[in-house]
Amino acid sequence: MLSRVADSIYWMARYMERAENLSRLLLSTQDLLLDAGEEAADESQFWGPILMTTGDEERYAKTYPTIEGELVADFLALRADNPNSILNCVRAARENARTVRDQISDELWECINGLRLFLESPEAAALHQSQRASFYERVLVASYQFQGIASSTTPRDESWHFLRLGLCLERADKTTRLIDTCSAISFDMPPNPLARPLRWAALLRSSSAWHAFQAYSSNKLNPADIVEYLLLNDTFPRSFAWCIEAMHTALISLCGSGRLEDMKAPVRLLGRLRADIAYITMEEVLKEGLHEFIDQLQSKLNDIGASFFQTFVNYADITAEIEDTSSPALSVGAWHKAVDDNMQIQQQQ
Repeated sequence: MLSRVADSIYWMARYMERAENLSRLLLSTQDLLLDAGEEAADESQFWGPILMTTGDEERYAKTYPTIEGELVADFLALRADNPNSILNCVRAARENARTVRDQISDELWECINGLRLFLESPEAAALHQSQRASFYERVLVASYQFQGIASSTTPRDESWHFLRLGLCLERADKTTRLIDTCSAISFDMPPNPLARPLRWAALLRSSSAWHAFQAYSSNKLNPADIVEYLLLNDTFPRSFAWCIEAMHTALISLCGSGRLEDMKAPVRLLGRLRADIAYITMEEVLKEGLHEFIDQLQSKLNDIGASFFQTFVNYADITAEIEDTSSPALSVGAWHKAVDDNMQIQQQQ
């Protein structure tokens, strides 16, 4: 597979997952405000964490002087000048799909392009103004269709594995960001006055985990159990642990395993993270500090994403830099070490 094809399929899946996550987050926050009563008078405490989750605090502050629900919703949904808006995520997914039009099914293309056409239409703007819940649900349904069509029409070859890598990396990233928005909230439970059961319920709903968690835990809204479920449970398909396991499976299919010195950088990085998550306990996470632990996960995910690019997309450039026909041929292990050394030099620059 050409590196540009792999890159486009990977980012097509990432952007569609990002649009879905944004829609679910906006919808769950809207529902939370309806349940919050008097507490909802200060909108900034509800909408500020959303901007933190998407990393748009600075960009939003340059556009609007205050954090208000209606402004944040518009900014994250249909603002053309916000690169992280739902509109621009779907546009980016559609552009990546267009470049690999001959590599994906007609049904998958029609699903992505149809959602893009809807979001750019006056109908979408009117629906977002009058019935925001319906708007978000329409985006969610389109994303579910994308995943279902991809699953039923994509051969289990390299295209499928790169699609899974993009989708699961984006999902893992957003799950950790969502959990981090609650890291400063008290872990106490009612009737403690510091308890915030609505916030923890909103975290579950924004991860589509409400019903799954209710069946899993007898202690319905125990914050520690909720965080453990979304971080460490490997049976729920939106948990961090499940995403890491799915990415590892896709990577092994692409790269193989073999001896440690022959493994490519993404396999090693992901394998270490997979082992860390498999053998850590929730008590250890809380002892370290939830926010600090999430920061470490975010850093590791960034390193893994960068290694994907260096290994699969920037492969030809690295090869040209380290090849020297006048020198003796490198062994497989030495060649991969040269690639990794080159990657580290580029990252430091």
